[in-house]
Amino acid sequence: MKLTKLVKTALSVSMMSACLFTGVSAAADNPYDEVSLRLSCNGTDLANDTGAARIFAKLVEEKSDGNVTVKVFPNDMLASGNMSKGLEFLCDGTVDLDIHSTSIIANLDNRMMVSTLPWALKDYQAAEDAFFGKGGEFLAKVLAPKGVTYLGAVHNGFKAMTNSKHPIKRPEDLQGLKMRIPGGDYFSAFYSALGASPQAMSWGEVFTALQQGTIDGHDNSLSTINSANVQEVQKYISLTNHAYEAFTFTANTKKFESLNEATQQLIRDCVKEACQEMNKKIVADEAAIAKKFVEENGCEVYKLTDEDVAAFKAAVQSVTDEYKAKYGAEACAAFDIQ
Repeated sequence: MKLTKLVKTALSVSMMSACLFTGVSAAADNPYDEVSLRLSCNGTDLANDTGAARIFAKLVEEKSDGNVTVKVFPNDMLASGNMSKGLEFLCDGTVDLDIHSTSIIANLDNRMMVSTLPWALKDYQAAEDAFFGKGGEFLAKVLAPKGVTYLGAVHNGFKAMTNSKHPIKRPEDLQGLKMRIPGGDYFSAFYSALGASPQAMSWGEVFTALQQGTIDGHDNSLSTINSANVQEVQKYISLTNHAYEAFTFTANTKKFESLNEATQQLIRDCVKEACQEMNKKIVADEAAIAKKFVEENGCEVYKLTDEDVAAFKAAVQSVTDEYKAKYGAEACAAFDIQ
């Protein structure tokens, strides 16, 4: 009897242990790595890149049952607002994930500027299709040797020109205006061809420079203009749509490839979902933003006509041709640029 009792007790303990083990195993069955990632982006709390980053962080945490968490650092705060330094942090692994605009990420390979060529992309759907299609494949190929993994892109947007002097309707209206550019020889050539004086400047300095009159104007998407309150210090806004920029989602390759395949795929899927969700909001909000600039901020908003666009295209055609040749046939073909 005593032996039977001991056997029963042993079995009971064994079953309890099995139950406990099953509970641990259920948690362990989560296919995703348990990891906390740091994501840096350049925009303000209200900017498109920050919005997409926060949607992404929420999706990843929910879909991984909390195994994967993402801390979002906007305003390039880890790099004290310096976009170039922020890009360095991606490459050296100081941050795991990053979102920067085309003009910044292109510092790693200038061919990525191809999508910003004048009126290269016809609309937002064409842009999204490109960055999640052939264009995205090209960016992935170009970034791989730099130790950077391309994940996707969200709209920075089609650019409008702002200034404090007068409406910009024709190329000659830019004559002599000091226009901020993010840097790079292409943007400098573009504005020089229009008679403006391009001024390279970090984004964190732009509002104050516009406010103080150090520069006369700049260009950016309506959502970025709005999120940075540029309309408070710029009276004239022209809807030129002359260039499209994306915010590219990227990862430090060494960190990304240290994650298991399930986690890598989860990150890719959540980037795409976050970008598509944010893109819909951006497109839907643009008309309301332009209306707000007029009604609440007293700005004059002008939309270029087809005739205006033709005049601008003609004025910068030599620049367009020069940079198409510089970026090369492969880059142009990736974004269906003829």
